[in-house]
Amino acid sequence: MRTNYKTSKHLLARVIFIAITLLAYACGNTQEQKSAPAAGLAPESDAGERLMAASQADGAGEESTTDSSSLYSVDCGQVNDAGETICYVDGDTYIGWRTYHAFCHVCHAQDAVGSTFAPNLLDRMREPDMNLDLFVERVRDGYTGQVGVMPPWKDNPNVSKRYKELYVYLMARASNDLRPGRPTKKPKSN
Repeated sequence: MRTNYKTSKHLLARVIFIAITLLAYACGNTQEQKSAPAAGLAPESDAGERLMAASQADGAGEESTTDSSSLYSVDCGQVNDAGETICYVDGDTYIGWRTYHAFCHVCHAQDAVGSTFAPNLLDRMREPDMNLDLFVERVRDGYTGQVGVMPPWKDNPNVSKRYKELYVYLMARASNDLRPGRPTKKPKSN
């Protein structure tokens, strides 16, 4: 009788794991359908151009050692009337924040700090081998980790067009240049 109890306990754990994985995948597909009009995101950005320029500055064929802060602009320090610190960010970082909080935070939690079934992305972004190419590969094609499975996002145009902006936002958070919470987009200078 004891063996049956252990077997059913493990079976229940597997069923729960599969249910959570399917729910995460379903949430991603539901979000895709609901936000097909690009969720108010800007159509174009220059994140890719800055990433290319940064990698070319390191030298062709060499591994990138670019300081990630050259990819984004973050200015935290002003305080609003409520006593909260305001962080002003460039357009690409802001688009990355909006994309992340429209699609990724459901599993990875607000501000990318992780949850019980999805990892802390700030730790992942700090890994020495986490460059744009690896990041895009994992988001585009999905990823199977120790805890669960992240679905591929290549078929969702609201995410697939924003890989670079997501990368820039997560790098700003991982480097502690960008505080948790909603950033404010820098006003365009004339």
